[in-house]
Amino acid sequence: MANYRPSLTISILASLGLLLILTWLLFSILTFKTAANDLYAQKGEHARTLLKAFISLLPDSIPTYPDGFIPPDSQAAQYIQKLSEESAFSRLTLLDTNGKAIFSAGREDCDLYSPFQGLPKTAEGSYLRSDGNGIVHLITVLRDGKIVGKAGLLFSLAPEKARLNRSREMLMAYFVLDFILLLGLGSFVLARIVVNPINRLLSATEKITGGQYGQRLKVSGSAELAQLSAAFNKMASALQAKDGLVSEQMAALEKANSDLRQAREETLRTEKMASIGLLAAGMAHEIGTPLAAIMGYAELSAGELPDNSSIQDYSRRITEDCSRIDRIVRGLLDFSRPRAPGGENADVREVVLSTVDLMTQQGLFKELNLITEVGQSPLLARCDQHQLQQVVINLLLNSRDATPSGGTVTIRILREGAHICLDVVDSGSGIADEDMKHIFDPFFTTKPPGKGTGLGLAISSRIVEGFGGRILVTSTVGRGSCFSVRLPLARAGQGVER
Repeated sequence: MANYRPSLTISILASLGLLLILTWLLFSILTFKTAANDLYAQKGEHARTLLKAFISLLPDSIPTYPDGFIPPDSQAAQYIQKLSEESAFSRLTLLDTNGKAIFSAGREDCDLYSPFQGLPKTAEGSYLRSDGNGIVHLITVLRDGKIVGKAGLLFSLAPEKARLNRSREMLMAYFVLDFILLLGLGSFVLARIVVNPINRLLSATEKITGGQYGQRLKVSGSAELAQLSAAFNKMASALQAKDGLVSEQMAALEKANSDLRQAREETLRTEKMASIGLLAAGMAHEIGTPLAAIMGYAELSAGELPDNSSIQDYSRRITEDCSRIDRIVRGLLDFSRPRAPGGENADVREVVLSTVDLMTQQGLFKELNLITEVGQSPLLARCDQHQLQQVVINLLLNSRDATPSGGTVTIRILREGAHICLDVVDSGSGIADEDMKHIFDPFFTTKPPGKGTGLGLAISSRIVEGFGGRILVTSTVGRGSCFSVRLPLARAGQGVER
């Protein structure tokens, strides 16, 4: 299970919130400490003023315990009586030179000597009680430069503490409201200037990972984000350039591989042709003489016994099979050593029309629909008309054999750039995918035994390649095939071969 990682907004806001809390704690401690000290100092100064006023109202002669006390009807006693009405007043006590109380006034729950408790005898001035609940001010009473007593005034700090608590509660409420507003505003600002640009960068990076190198960004915000956006755009441009370079190199490699593959196939074909040429030359030499003798003896037998139907039939069959052997040998010779084309040009339209007329007169297409689309203008190609006629005959015979009765064979001619394209299209059974790569190999045929030698397309391909052209084939099983012969245009200034 992957570890949980908070989003950037949550991380920043959490850090900002923690920083705000720590800042508020430090600020509140310093603020309330300072405010408390100021309030306590004011309280001490107030106690000092009241205590001085009390001392100024004392009689010149301060009695001692137990001989006398400050009478309750004296000005000082009456002053303290009015002072005791303050809620913060706790206790005022006057001691004689022996430290005995000769006057005291205050709340009943407050001890007589509470203003002096916990303080040294020589203490003077304002002091905060150890429990933090009161403040004491002590003054030494002097008469004629001599110490005659000591007065202490204790004030409760409850009103000040209540005031500080109210301030603390109000400050806390302000802090909570400010905290919520800052987080909301911070979230909005972060989303606009940090999170949204980063999300856009992340989305563009994911697209680049998927191969879309055309991504470009222009983000607003801080200088760092602008620099990051510029660096991203540079990276995307570099990746796009590298991708284009890789594509070009891949295309070059594919072309090189294709060229190498064609060169290898051409080399294999050349070697195969050389082997077939040697075989054909040997066969022509070794088979030609006895084959001619066999055909001669068959003709002599037929001539000597013209009335013998069996001998006539045997002679005819021997002659036909020998002629077939002779055609195979001559086909091998034509395939292994095709005649070099002459320097003349040929009118492809005229060759096609004459070939179609010849084959139609022989009744080769009487059960098919033969359509010609050759136009009206001559189309001159750089080729030998006799060899081209052989190619047209081979292609038309193949289409006829592949097309069922009632089907259609179409032959058309058109110009495509620097080439003349001759198409032979049939509505036959088509060619299977596994046979397409062998269609121009010598002796490869899908016809039944005795119906073809497998040399027609191979010889046609060699002839067209000798012209500087190519034969291409497309086929769909069950729908038919199209053989396209691409021939180079005739050279300017050359005549037509006759």
